[in-house]
Amino acid sequence: MLWQSLYVINNKRYYMQLTYTDLLANFRKGLRNGNWRKLRRLEKALFQAALWYSWRQGTILNELVVGKLSVLVAKLKATKGARIFKRGYEKAAVLLSKSESVFAWAPSLREWLTDPDYVFWLGAGGLEAKKRYKKS
Repeated sequence: MLWQSLYVINNKRYYMQLTYTDLLANFRKGLRNGNWRKLRRLEKALFQAALWYSWRQGTILNELVVGKLSVLVAKLKATKGARIFKRGYEKAAVLLSKSESVFAWAPSLREWLTDPDYVFWLGAGGLEAKKRYKKS
């Protein structure tokens, strides 16, 4: 997974490494999709320092630094659709954890909660109370 810096293939240990081109590509993607401005100041500073270091010295191999940068890379690469889907998945999990009384009067809801389109709809604001405005 992206946030783990150590992985094993055929009983050999490999450490994740970040190169300048990887960091630069993710930095540009984050600028384009607007996720760069959502990072905190310290996260931006760490990423910029890592970008400069990888440009001057080469590949970043330190497990701790690579782990922290991997989290930032995931934040930079996140899309709006993925965030909506994640929010919908969390709402679906809450609905599934409710007591069985909900499924007694709405038996098809259990099927809907496994449908990706319905989960996306939930994340986009489905089942929210609609505000009704009175005509003045």
